[in-house]
Amino acid sequence: MRYFYEYKYKNGNKIGGRNLEKITIKDNRIILTCVDIVPAYYDEEYHCWIQTIDMNEIEYLKIEPMKEVE
Repeated sequence: MRYFYEYKYKNGNKIGGRNLEKITIKDNRIILTCVDIVPAYYDEEYHCWIQTIDMNEIEYLKIEPMKEVE
């Protein structure tokens, strides 16, 4: 299952994303690991990326499950 995430910096900026697969908390940082699935000519391509968030810089982090497409 993949998740949607949203967090808000203390300065007011909101950031949101999708396809969250893994959350790691280490040394006052939150590490979000995401995978985007991109259709290709023969198959699908997987693009992995990581977002690192300093817990001292955000007001909240919200995580919700994404609806599965059948």
